[in-house]
Amino acid sequence: MRSKEENGHGEPKTDFPRSRGPSHGGGQVFSQSDLGSQLAELARLKEKVADSVTITRVDALHRVWAIGLASTHPEVKSSALDLLLEPVGSASDHIRMPAVYAIAEIANSTENAQIKIKALAALREPLQASQLPIRNAAIDALNSITRSGNRGEIALAAVKELGPPIQRVNNGVRIPAINAVVRAVEGSQNDAACDAAIDLLVAPLNSEALIGGMEVRMMAVAAVEKIGLGASGVLTKSKAMGILQSYAAKNSWEPEAKRRAQEAAANIQSSIKEPRNRR
Repeated sequence: MRSKEENGHGEPKTDFPRSRGPSHGGGQVFSQSDLGSQLAELARLKEKVADSVTITRVDALHRVWAIGLASTHPEVKSSALDLLLEPVGSASDHIRMPAVYAIAEIANSTENAQIKIKALAALREPLQASQLPIRNAAIDALNSITRSGNRGEIALAAVKELGPPIQRVNNGVRIPAINAVVRAVEGSQNDAACDAAIDLLVAPLNSEALIGGMEVRMMAVAAVEKIGLGASGVLTKSKAMGILQSYAAKNSWEPEAKRRAQEAAANIQSSIKEPRNRR
């Protein structure tokens, strides 16, 4: 039988709505203007979120979540994210899973780019965890943050955090991470982020796994194509096109994969020529 904590907020979600927040042990969320009181309560919760007693720890986590979500003050949201670093680094899913979702919801409750970037950094440990479920939950959380706004400002930070999961040989992590890289830079108009994303995708392009290797390479080809087509700079488009052309000529690749890479390179090349043709 699952614990109350698991039944309440321990299960992974498929999206991150801007909810009214989690239950928080009967406490009152402060008024939006009461900055000092909110910071003071968060300070009092610092030891409780690390308490060895599960009931105390989980109750404190949800209270931090509620305060960070309800407040309009960046200082409060930032402080809440600091406190969530302890539970999100736990080895227990019933502790770290809710913390992952708390981090995402707090990030998505504001348009402040610095809070979103801080939340992305807070997901670093679960993104690098050894267990598959928490890594995918963290990728899901990162996706929700990058899709919530300020893409131009947060895209590069998101791409950097996705480096470790893309390097994984486990396709159950690598494939969602490849998709997350595309989502992170999509519509960002951030050439630095697009360049970094293309660099990350070289590892899956080089996958030689006996099981799933071709699937990963084809996924990476599609990702480089999407990034190249969406990039605003000609240099970034050319970089994506050049990488794809080099793999289209790779002897060790399957004919289908080589053909797909050549097709993707041609599509990017057409997107570079198209504006000239319209003049």
